[in-house]
Amino acid sequence: MSVVPIRVLLLEDDPADARLVGQMLRRVKTTPFEVTVAGRLAQALERLSDETQHFDVVLADLGVPDSSGIGTLNALTQAAPRLPVVVLTGNDDDTIALEALKRGAQDYLVKGLGDAFILSRVVRYAIERKMGEEVLREARDSAEQAARAKSVFLAMMGHEIRTPLNGVLGMARLLLETDLDPRQKSFTETLVSSGELLLGLVNDILDFSRLDAEGMTLAVEPFDVLDTVEEVRLVLTSRVAEKDLTLTTRFGTGVRRVVAGDRLRLRQILFNLVGNAIKFTDHGGIEISVEPLAVERGQVLRFLIKDTGIGIGPEIGARLFTEFWQGDSGAARRFDGAGLGLAICKRLTDLMGGEIGYDSLPGQGTTFRVDLPLPPSEAPSAEPGKGVERPCRVLLVDDNEVNREVAAGLLERRGHQVVCARDGLEGVAAAARGGFDLILLDMRMPGMDGIETARAIRALPGAAAKVPIYLLTANPVKEDEARWREAGILGCLAKPFRFEHIGRLLAGLGEENRPPASPDPDLVEVAGLLSDLGDLGRDRMVGLVELFRSSSSADLAALRTHAKAGRLAEAGQLAHRMASAASSLHLGPLAAKCRAVEDATRADDPRTDAQAEELADLWTRSLAAVGRVLDL
Repeated sequence: MSVVPIRVLLLEDDPADARLVGQMLRRVKTTPFEVTVAGRLAQALERLSDETQHFDVVLADLGVPDSSGIGTLNALTQAAPRLPVVVLTGNDDDTIALEALKRGAQDYLVKGLGDAFILSRVVRYAIERKMGEEVLREARDSAEQAARAKSVFLAMMGHEIRTPLNGVLGMARLLLETDLDPRQKSFTETLVSSGELLLGLVNDILDFSRLDAEGMTLAVEPFDVLDTVEEVRLVLTSRVAEKDLTLTTRFGTGVRRVVAGDRLRLRQILFNLVGNAIKFTDHGGIEISVEPLAVERGQVLRFLIKDTGIGIGPEIGARLFTEFWQGDSGAARRFDGAGLGLAICKRLTDLMGGEIGYDSLPGQGTTFRVDLPLPPSEAPSAEPGKGVERPCRVLLVDDNEVNREVAAGLLERRGHQVVCARDGLEGVAAAARGGFDLILLDMRMPGMDGIETARAIRALPGAAAKVPIYLLTANPVKEDEARWREAGILGCLAKPFRFEHIGRLLAGLGEENRPPASPDPDLVEVAGLLSDLGDLGRDRMVGLVELFRSSSSADLAALRTHAKAGRLAEAGQLAHRMASAASSLHLGPLAAKCRAVEDATRADDPRTDAQAEELADLWTRSLAAVGRVLDL
């Protein structure tokens, strides 16, 4: 049985050396070799490009008449990237040898230092290594192709699942705003809560899949970590109230508030952990605390979520962060979920360079700890969309009739005029007629998608091309941001969205056309307060306002007394407590002033007593503003 020879292309300008290499290879009886000699680099490149000639390996001297050094190797590897190249040279220089290996050479041999057996073995090993590299490269390409296909599938599934959910939840929320009897309202609230549970499960599965495919990236930007924690507490207050629990926050001394990191991923971790704590706690409460661990190393913050719930048994601790797994105990199985929340927290924490762990006593409660590197940063610029919402004329482009009804209903209930278009072509034609303050585009539409529609609108003449455009999508993907930014789209709203999402967006429009603001800032975020009113009901909301009035009145009086007496530590604790309560009622300026007083007490500022007096005046005006909104 004949053995297929190994075909060698030898780049060597010295005829004697070329003959010697050929003789050495022919001495090897176990493996036949066919050697083709090229005396110049140009000849070698010509033979490599000749489809009638096939080689298994290249033996190359780097110094030939028309080329020298690493440039020779680069030319060979570029001409035949899948062919192994072994350097055979008289230059015994370790620096050049290492550089050659970095540039793709399979080996580096020095003339005269080996025999025929060593040379043939090096050639055979080089071929085997190159074949192994090709197998790995093909496997990598196949895996990347599969990951891309998975991402496309997830994007499509996210859109297909969230689109009907948008209709269900949107219509149910609109229904809650109508006159319902108690029984009908109970049914509708159950519909909303069940829809939100389903949406949460879908989001968890899609987020985990993106993490699993390493498709989720971090957006590092400055943000206020204390405000972020307070925002989490505020959003989850209604869930805590439903179970008659308490939800408090505590911030250790020395925490640098403005940090650089991914605010949205931190929020996601905290929402998952605090949500779990609420789910598994029937009595007592939950505390979120933040402590600095390593300020000298750029600040590592420890977030602690402590509850008084059912606890975690030692037998399930080892699998706690495993995806799609829940505790098998009867207590754990009482609760809904996909078993992904903690797995997502673990993946996100790892992605952010941190660590996650827990301590627990069954029947007494659990404390989860998340340590994240969040270095101090400059204060972020003022967030847009904090002004007063004014009536706007909005162009809504969406091919789904239910989505149009939901979005139009949300906008019209807030006093806006809505013009609807069923696809991109209708949307461009409507935009060309002008007169709009805002354009909302669905991402996925037949014919022209949202990005193509935005490009066409931006190409219109005159003022029609300058209207702010926002994208509506059921599956917002960070990797798509560069595409829609390039098309002139200012931002993205994830469906299904809420009243407050639309409110924050529209509140930022037309700042240049607004009348001058009154001397006082907007003391209460009306959209947020009204959203809580809808969630909690008027009686409970009024009760919360009266509770805040009585408790903060006592705290304020004590704070002023401590500040005048120089007892700044006591004054700081009261200011912190007032800030947390003010945030719950969407009294942003009051909460900010309380934190400013707290910061002053920590810095032993001699003007703390004066700031306390300013706080008293702001407290009075803030409560009056809440009263006007709620008609108290």
